[in-house]
Amino acid sequence: MTDVAGIKRELRELGAATELGFDAGGEAVERIKALAAALEAANPTPEPARQAGLLKGRWRLIYSSFGLQRDTTLARLSFNLLPKDPIRVEAIFQEVDPDTGLYDNPVEFMGADGRRGTQVTIGRFEPVDGHRLDVRFTHAMVAGGERVVLDNAKLPPMHSDVTYLDDGFRLNRGGFGNLYVLERVDPAPARWSRDG
Repeated sequence: MTDVAGIKRELRELGAATELGFDAGGEAVERIKALAAALEAANPTPEPARQAGLLKGRWRLIYSSFGLQRDTTLARLSFNLLPKDPIRVEAIFQEVDPDTGLYDNPVEFMGADGRRGTQVTIGRFEPVDGHRLDVRFTHAMVAGGERVVLDNAKLPPMHSDVTYLDDGFRLNRGGFGNLYVLERVDPAPARWSRDG
């Protein structure tokens, strides 16, 4: 029998130790891969991409193999739509609402001047099958600022496979095989796409 609670606990610990994947390498990455595979094999949810009640909410990123950068710019987070202001990423979330198709990626950051802010890439999604979500990002913004429209003709839908889902933990694999480990922190999404 798989120790699901123990796997989740270790993924949280490794996510913290690698700073969400910003500082991941070697043994930690291999261990995360093994833990993720074990958790995926124990997925309790059939067709997780169609499970609206379990997908809905505000999810905090615990770990990503995407090659994230702690020190980056608003432009890099927004498909080069926002200014090249330097920032330091502090936390990354995902807001999902299957009722409306909302799929927003808020990033909490600190600017070079010490001010805190939130950059949001606003998106929509729809399930393609029992595991795959098609995600199309439509706008980028800094909370409290103007929304900038993404040219979707230049940006095809992104695919994300939900490979593990329960009432508070989720694993996704991106179109290039990147692993995302997320934990639900609120059952209700913030709905950034309604701002402005």
